Amino acid sequence: MKSVVLHEDKTLKIQDSPMPNLSGGQVLVHLKASALNHRELWIAQGLYPGMKLPCILGADGAGVVEAVAADMEPECIGQEVIIYPAYDWGSSESAPTRDFRVLGMPDPGTMAEYIAVDLDMLVPKPSYMSWTQAASLPVAYLTAWRALMTHGQMSTSMRILITGIGGGVARAGLSLARAAGAEVWVTSSSQDKIENAISLGAAGGVNYKDDSWPQDLVAQSGRIDLVLDSSPLAELDRYLKFLNYGGKIVAYGSTANRLTTLNISKFFLRQIQFIGTAMGSPREFRQLIDFLELHEIDIPIDRVFPLNQAVEAMQYLATGQQEGKVVLDHREIS
Repeated sequence: MKSVVLHEDKTLKIQDSPMPNLSGGQVLVHLKASALNHRELWIAQGLYPGMKLPCILGADGAGVVEAVAADMEPECIGQEVIIYPAYDWGSSESAPTRDFRVLGMPDPGTMAEYIAVDLDMLVPKPSYMSWTQAASLPVAYLTAWRALMTHGQMSTSMRILITGIGGGVARAGLSLARAAGAEVWVTSSSQDKIENAISLGAAGGVNYKDDSWPQDLVAQSGRIDLVLDSSPLAELDRYLKFLNYGGKIVAYGSTANRLTTLNISKFFLRQIQFIGTAMGSPREFRQLIDFLELHEIDIPIDRVFPLNQAVEAMQYLATGQQEGKVVLDHREIS
């Protein structure tokens, strides 16, 4: 089968790999599409813990169940599914186990024609979604869902700020928050991305390159209740310029890889919460898919590449130009 493999020397190759073997309780999924996340860029640069190479990359994927292990009944064969993108979350909803790991390193990922996964990792693909839309949602939308719904306790009365609106999780957060009826404001260094977010339902936005952006945000929006944050500020005290008392900052990344400072007295006196989050549980994933199907939320795609142009797709993602997901269509092999 065709697959996208990262090797020990950090070279990414499109190559033939052996078909997966099915262990007990597993199914074989014929993948129709997969999607890229910045996680793949960090892995390709060796900037990820627990590196074990070579490995087939990719955490996001959707396809059709083609076979099941010998100990299973065949009823699920032929089902169109989306794959929960990780193993071993565990029984607690508050946090995963130490064995939790995302598909695509060290376990084989979704950037291949086939993958073997546990049956309980599959959810039915909503009929309104295309294959490329379905494949692009697991990591980004699940991360946004847990951040907003579980940690943020988002409601229609809230005013929400989403930082770095060009990113996949940020765009997912905008879609989910608007469908839930919340008021959304955004930041970006690109006015075009801010305008695009407004066309998708954001109330407005500010350029985070402007030093006065926290004050500008307050002037335009009033104070913020919840921040969905891809890159926390170096001085966390600056959040106090626009956060309401009792506000929450939910951080799911640190794209700038910066150290931060905090005046803790101001935070506790104003009842501010700073919460870290990553991915989400299988239960949250099922809740997410139900919510998407109920509201028939559009999953924006920026650009689609054939599977064997994965190297070009990674290079494109690294430019930061995208608005929406970068997807590999496995049905197209140029």
